[in-house]
Amino acid sequence: MFEILPNPSLETLLIAGRAVALIGAFWVFAVAFSRWRRSDERESQALRAQLERAFGEMRSLHETVTIMSARIEAMSERAESESRRPQMPAVVANPQARGYDLAMRMAKNGSAPEEMVANCGITRHEAELLTRLHAAKAQPEVAAWNARQQERQPVQQPQVAEAPQQQPQATGRKRGSLLSVVG
Repeated sequence: MFEILPNPSLETLLIAGRAVALIGAFWVFAVAFSRWRRSDERESQALRAQLERAFGEMRSLHETVTIMSARIEAMSERAESESRRPQMPAVVANPQARGYDLAMRMAKNGSAPEEMVANCGITRHEAELLTRLHAAKAQPEVAAWNARQQERQPVQQPQVAEAPQQQPQATGRKRGSLLSVVG
């Protein structure tokens, strides 16, 4: 085997040892470099994926902002057009509600149902209901006074053409009692 070099010198052995060490160092460096490159590629792919997710989220946020700004613009245009339009007073817009509001205030102030019917355009039954509901709550003393006034007023009966009435017989009994009708 050593026939090529009959007697290797120490110098030749050291050069050969250096060459083997250098080749081993290159091999270790090549393996480390390839591992570093693979690791760097994995990290860059992960970074690209994260960047793509961030861009996707930014696109969706941009779309959302665009939609919201369009909605806000439409709302502001609608508000401007409504402010330019002459406003109808609430009385004209819903006169029936105005009548009920006025009748409710009149009932709270103790007005008679006839006044509410005449001034507010509501029916007699509605006026009586409002009077019962609101007069007692707002001013109990006014409600009590109205009740006393209604008790004092005679009940008006509808006028019907009647036959001439006969004078009750003077029997000494009270008129309207059960005995006067029987006897």
